[in-house]
Amino acid sequence: VYSEDLGFAEVDPEVAVVVRAAVDRLVAAGTVRLLDRDAGLLDPAGAWTAVRGGSPDAPEAVRVRRANDERLEALLAGGALLLTPATPNRPHGHEGPGSRYSTALTWAFNLSGHPAASLPAGFTGDGCPVGLQVVAPRGADLRLFAAAREVEDALPAAPAPPLPGRR
Repeated sequence: VYSEDLGFAEVDPEVAVVVRAAVDRLVAAGTVRLLDRDAGLLDPAGAWTAVRGGSPDAPEAVRVRRANDERLEALLAGGALLLTPATPNRPHGHEGPGSRYSTALTWAFNLSGHPAASLPAGFTGDGCPVGLQVVAPRGADLRLFAAAREVEDALPAAPAPPLPGRR
């Protein structure tokens, strides 16, 4: 199952293009077969903040976590894997992320306990690395490792672009 935004995240268009191209290469190689399922998760930012702030039982946090857990169980039924960008935006510089949340696409799985791995998907036009996140059903850690190996085999690592001013 491929989801660019899990139903709530704002994804940098170039990040989305790089990840979708990697997914298309995986389909062409026969590594994955896409299923037509909509992720449609609720934004877990508030639930994540509640857990981190020591209020994991806050009613709204519990509601969002339960809804997303149920949605993920249905989405990953039958051993399906979920493919998303690992982060919704390019890496930030030394100034920090500002108002952007580079973890928006990982919160749901940190909260639910679904195993996930980030693998190289490619680079943006200006050389920023982009990751492909692979998420497996809860308890399917070994399946995730096997899938990650298959993805790595099908998506050979691209050489890193040269640093500015170096050849």
